Amino acid sequence: MRARLRDRIAASDPGLLRLTAGLRTVGAIALTLAVLALLRADVHLLVAGAMAAMVATFAIREKQLGAQAVTLALGLPVALASVSLGAVLNARLYAGDVFFVVLIFCAVYGRRFGDRGTALGLIGFQIYFLSLFVGAEVSALPTLCGAIALAFCSSALLRFAVVPATPTGVLLRLRLAFRARLAQLVSAQLDLLDAGPDDMDKALEAVRDGTARLHETAMMIQAQLEEGTPTSRRRGSCSAASRTPRSPPSGSACCC
Repeated sequence: MRARLRDRIAASDPGLLRLTAGLRTVGAIALTLAVLALLRADVHLLVAGAMAAMVATFAIREKQLGAQAVTLALGLPVALASVSLGAVLNARLYAGDVFFVVLIFCAVYGRRFGDRGTALGLIGFQIYFLSLFVGAEVSALPTLCGAIALAFCSSALLRFAVVPATPTGVLLRLRLAFRARLAQLVSAQLDLLDAGPDDMDKALEAVRDGTARLHETAMMIQAQLEEGTPTSRRRGSCSAASRTPRSPPSGSACCC
């Protein structure tokens, strides 16, 4: 029974990617709100902290933990600069509107720089919108920046300590999901063989759905393998180095 439940969970969420993302986001928001509530922060800071924690968690899409840490570290100054500009331009209607349009362009243009550019653009846009939403003022910037910094720290704690997801672990869970979905497809095909005329359409639909889900898992495994794990990257670099011909030392003579 326990193995069947584990296979069902693995098949419903390959790699547990959605579960991991949900736990990180909810945990970061809850931790930020708990700390701010203990500090007796007002409702504007609670809203700002919750939204900043959510953005800092779901905006980062890199697979490697090192790249995630760099993006999260770069995202904090981007967020602080964005909320500061929002507070300064909040009272300047036309200048604020022009900057908002420019910020949207920069956020979209940042997508050409990969996952990191996309994440930083999304963080900058969302935090600027957050400053407009809570009506940020220059006098309230220290506490607002503190709430945003707390949100980023909560996101980092959940991502790297509480709910970590290494490429090797994700690949292993994807393999379990592939096996579980393969077993479901085989079971659906057996049901199709035993189905009567009235149940034929339903059995065919189950086989088609199982085949599509199996192909989806295979594509996820292929994408994870293309990203590579630390072990495979080290192995690949070592094999590439072993294939590189070594040049003779300088000054040595070649004899025929």
